[in-house]
Amino acid sequence: MDVLIVDDSKMARHVLKKFVIYFFEMKNWEIPKITEAKDGLVAMQHIEKENVDILLLDCNMPIMDGKEVLNKVRENSQWNKIRIIMATTESTKEHVSSMIKSGVNGYIVKPFVSKSVYKTLNIITSRMPHLNK
Repeated sequence: MDVLIVDDSKMARHVLKKFVIYFFEMKNWEIPKITEAKDGLVAMQHIEKENVDILLLDCNMPIMDGKEVLNKVRENSQWNKIRIIMATTESTKEHVSSMIKSGVNGYIVKPFVSKSVYKTLNIITSRMPHLNK
């Protein structure tokens, strides 16, 4: 299991990493390999070289934003199985709807609340058969 956390805020990446680790510990699952990226360009470079199972993705970032990353991942058939969770301050109904139509599998709003992060991770991982044997 490989998780990529993409956010231009080091603090946001740190908080999400802690939540991911704790979630996997609660499930008694092996802690995934967690990689961090500070922007969409670094994220895409990682995705092109490494396996990614879950992508936690901020929307508003410099260089390449989350929407661009989302579109690039969803346009490439070899990355179709990546589960994408948008993790952002953007919470309008229109934005959430647009991201869902573009292919996100989950959506969490900043500031992060542990309950919503765990609920979203639970939904995402429940659809990953290799975790639920």
